[in-house]
Formats: sequence, C-alpha cells, structure tokens
Amino acid sequence: MIINEKTAFQDQGTLDDDLLCGVGQLVCAWGLLEQRLEQKIGILREAAGDVRTIGSRTRPGMAKLLAELRAMVSMRDRRNATVLGEIAALERDIQRIDRFRSLIVSGFQGPEPQGFACRDHRNAHVHVSFDQLGAEIAQLGRIGERLLTL
Repeated sequence: MIINEKTAFQDQGTLDDDLLCGVGQLVCAWGLLEQRLEQKIGILREAAGDVRTIGSRTRPGMAKLLAELRAMVSMRDRRNATVLGEIAALERDIQRIDRFRSLIVSGFQGPEPQGFACRDHRNAHVHVSFDQLGAEIAQLGRIGERLLTL
C-alpha cells in the first residue's frame, strides 16, 4: 500500500501570507485584550487595597474576568450605573468577536479570493473577507482602550 507522501502541511506554502498574518493578528489581539482586562482588574484591586495578582491561580477566561471587573466596578461606583452599562456594552462586543474568533480558529477551511472559507457550528459555508478580519482586529484594540478608561 502506497500512501500519498505529500501531506496537507506541505501545502501550506499555497496559503496567502495576508491570510496567515491576519489570523495571527486576530489571535494576538485577543491575547492583548485579555492582558488589558487583567491589567485593569489589577489597577482596581490595588486602588481598593487588595494586592492579590490574577496570575496566582489558574488563568481565568474572558467571562470570569469580565464578571470580576463588573463586581469591582459596582463596589467602587455604587451609585453610577453608567459604568456598568459601558461594561455590558463591552461584554456584548467581546462576545460577538469571540464567536467570530471561534469561527476562524475552529472552522477554517481554506483560502478564497479576497479572504478565506470557514464552516460555522451548523456546518454552513461562511466567507470571511480580509476587510472583515481587519475590522474585527481593530475593534479588539478599541475595546482594550475602552476597558482601560473605565
């Protein structure tokens, strides 16, 4: 029995550099957003006199970090609901981008003209353009900046 010696990994040279760079930027922007959220929580903890660090336990996910931020802000600003509204808006944006990120990471199928193909959780074909990918990466940066200003 002869097995095809050329594997899919060897075909990666056919993947567009823009595609690989864009997906890498999305992953890195998500990690940076998590770092900024952890930084904001650390600042709030320090202001409240708590010196615990987030890294001293298992690294929490985005949902737990946002829940902790919400709790800390509500203790700090009991009468100011506008900040909690801003956190809720940020959380909706983060959840939307997380679904997009999951589509890319879990459903990637291959390059297409001006973007790439993915399969969503219902196995439907989805075309993701480079413009759409760039917009989501930029949105992650804006969310991170908004988090730090809370």
